[in-house]
Amino acid sequence: MITKETLPQLLPLLGFIKRASSYRKTFGAIALAIDPSKETITYPETEGLVVNERQTCNFSANENFVVFECVHRLLEKGYKPEHIELEPKWKLGRGASGGRADILVKDNSGKTLLIIECKTAGREFDKAWRNTMQDGDQLFSYAQQISETQFLCLYASNFDNSNLTYQSHIIAHRDNEKYLADNPLFKGFKDITDVKDRYAVWRDTYKLDYTTKGIFEDNIQPYHIGKDKYTIADLQSISAADQQKKYHEFATILRQHNVSGRENAFDKLVNLFLCKLVDETEHPDELKFYWKGVAYDSHFDLLDRLQQLYQAGMGKFLGEDITYINQNDVNNALRFIRQNPDATQRAVWNLFIQQKFFTNNDFSFIDVHNEKLFYQNAEVLLKILQMWQDIRLTGHNTHNQFLGDMFEGFLDQGVKQSEGQ
Repeated sequence: MITKETLPQLLPLLGFIKRASSYRKTFGAIALAIDPSKETITYPETEGLVVNERQTCNFSANENFVVFECVHRLLEKGYKPEHIELEPKWKLGRGASGGRADILVKDNSGKTLLIIECKTAGREFDKAWRNTMQDGDQLFSYAQQISETQFLCLYASNFDNSNLTYQSHIIAHRDNEKYLADNPLFKGFKDITDVKDRYAVWRDTYKLDYTTKGIFEDNIQPYHIGKDKYTIADLQSISAADQQKKYHEFATILRQHNVSGRENAFDKLVNLFLCKLVDETEHPDELKFYWKGVAYDSHFDLLDRLQQLYQAGMGKFLGEDITYINQNDVNNALRFIRQNPDATQRAVWNLFIQQKFFTNNDFSFIDVHNEKLFYQNAEVLLKILQMWQDIRLTGHNTHNQFLGDMFEGFLDQGVKQSEGQ
């Protein structure tokens, strides 16, 4: 955790220079300063950054250090101070609870681009995210106040053993028009006025979709939120201590979705690990084992990528030839049709979708034989994929033993416990 005791160690690592009792860092003509002796934080208000409540400028709460560290990231990334506002406050009403957001970021036209709620790492962040998933909590209350907001983010940073890390759960608060056109019964954010309905759109239409990257990474430009391309550099190693958390998370997902066939679930997990290993070794510059978020991805495209990886993995490691047909194969087969080619292609493509996706496959945690069950399974699949998409399984000498231990742990604690052994 970032505290006033750890600040003297953290600030030099961030590039702050100490003069007398104060630490200062400049971004061109912009300056950010913090004085541990006076317990004050000085933001570049003369350059346009707005501070609505002075309580965020002192050391009264460790959350203030998270806000400070997040603002530092924004300035370092290239966001202009005149587009950053701290502690904007809204009145009660309009179906929301009012309150103050931590950080509001505007785009170059002055419209609200992003609202960030900062929490200390660990328990507070986890609690806030659970509440967000349950009813929208603070983030959707703030979004109700400024409905034009395009993105919401729950953010935490942690400083431990000279290592600064951060978490960002990013929610796209703008409609995917193609997705809505393909699903005309779904409501969009633009269709509602109440905060409860706003959360319901995220829950029911976008299936509680979020991403863990898309604001602060090195290959993300300021004012462009979200990623449509992930590389091996986006992954991080997992420690043996994290294995137990993964066992619990996997079991929780299965329980939440009433997945009773634990042996089948473990088989599907093995298939996903095969896909991930192939992905890391063969596509390090553009990973396929990644949910890009509803702004850039669809459940059909994700499953298609997994099927492609599975075919490659079965051939490479087990010598098995797996049938895989993609959209381009169908389009190529239709390219010589001359009479009403668009209608013919749509009809054949619809049949292809039904046969390819609305049936059981190598990633079916529940039985799938229609569109409704496809989306139910897609929700389970997406949660389990997101457990692993940020983790790197290859690239170190002991990964074979590590993977073996992890598989054994999942088998012992998942299948055997479910069977009462």
